[in-house]
Amino acid sequence: MACVEFGSTCFTAGDTITIYWQYTDDEGVAIDLTGATAQMQLLETITDTTAFIDMTGGITDAANGSGAFSLTKVQSQTLLPIIEGSPAAKSYVSKVRLEFSDTTTKSVAGLNITIEQSGIR
Repeated sequence: MACVEFGSTCFTAGDTITIYWQYTDDEGVAIDLTGATAQMQLLETITDTTAFIDMTGGITDAANGSGAFSLTKVQSQTLLPIIEGSPAAKSYVSKVRLEFSDTTTKSVAGLNITIEQSGIR
């Protein structure tokens, strides 16, 4: 059993955030996810017992193993509220977890997300 590989990305608080993904084998061939569901949450640390926010979305094309998760502009701003003296950026961590029709689960991707403050008010 291997640990999930992590990627890193950055978004701006107050923007609509969409994360597109595809589950493939080692040769890059899409894995059929028919009957499966997907979940993604943002946590402040990987050891948190509750999610900071649940992302909306899931599998969008099961036969091609692809999906998307998103946050509205209002939801993304809650990740880094505009408060005097607050930091200009904040980091979150997440994994995409699949649940298959036989109820087994598998975490298939990890993502370190940095949210930076917007320059627009």
